[in-house]
Amino acid sequence: MPGVVSEAAAVAFAAGPDGSGGGVFTVPYMDTTLHVSFPAAVVSDGGEKAVVAVTIVVLHYLARSVGPLDLSEPVRFAGLPGAGAYAAAFRSHAEVPLLQRFGEDGDTYVRTLRALGGRPVADFKAEGTDAVAVDGPEVVWQVPFLPNLPLGIRLGLAEDGMPAECVVMFPRRAGFAYHVEDLAVAGELMSARLLQVAEALEAAGGEVDLSVLATFFDPTEAELVVGKLRSAGIEAIVQGDALSVVYGLSMEGHARHHVLVRSDDLVEARGALDLGSGEAEMHSGADEGSGEV
Repeated sequence: MPGVVSEAAAVAFAAGPDGSGGGVFTVPYMDTTLHVSFPAAVVSDGGEKAVVAVTIVVLHYLARSVGPLDLSEPVRFAGLPGAGAYAAAFRSHAEVPLLQRFGEDGDTYVRTLRALGGRPVADFKAEGTDAVAVDGPEVVWQVPFLPNLPLGIRLGLAEDGMPAECVVMFPRRAGFAYHVEDLAVAGELMSARLLQVAEALEAAGGEVDLSVLATFFDPTEAELVVGKLRSAGIEAIVQGDALSVVYGLSMEGHARHHVLVRSDDLVEARGALDLGSGEAEMHSGADEGSGEV
């Protein structure tokens, strides 16, 4: 069973030392790596349980993957089988936020895609010239969402009086392999992650060189820490888990909020908060009023 899943989903499986048949799947997921225990089916992200939306999508991916899909024939969400009831919500949750953020900022859009491991689906040559728009914002980009499930995105910039447009795309066969609800959440998670990476890029002056200083379940605590750091002259931002962006569940203990600082400022930031080198993360439990140091 684990071997079949591992091959179909293009993920690694490491058997446990006790010979019971259990073990752990290692799953590349956008710009990070998740671990899924078997047979318990617990999805972990950086040592913590993954948020609900990610857990559901990843478990369903492992159970339903039919091998590699590609974006040679991309289709927008509304074109997937059974997507009609969800199309308006998907447009509002996944595409409109990207349109608002990147519609007039193609440079940041391209840098964000590259930081997330994205690449153009194909090289586009202008007719009769040797010009190649390899990394232009208006070509279709492929984002490595899960190993056998890439997602695509195309941004049309606003120009000459024409409004900007943004479309999230899926492999055509994805609609027959996966539940349409899972694909909707997948697109929304990718959108939320793109927005987070863009924010991190801005904070780092265009370079991704940030480290997690502390993690909270209460966003208010995270903002208080950021305020304390800034008063000490240390720039910091709060990066919420994708679930809080997509579903607004951050106040219900479902999403984590990471305080990020420049890696060069990490030691100074720990000192400003009286954190030791072994206490780089503070976790505020869903039922607790303050972070544990």
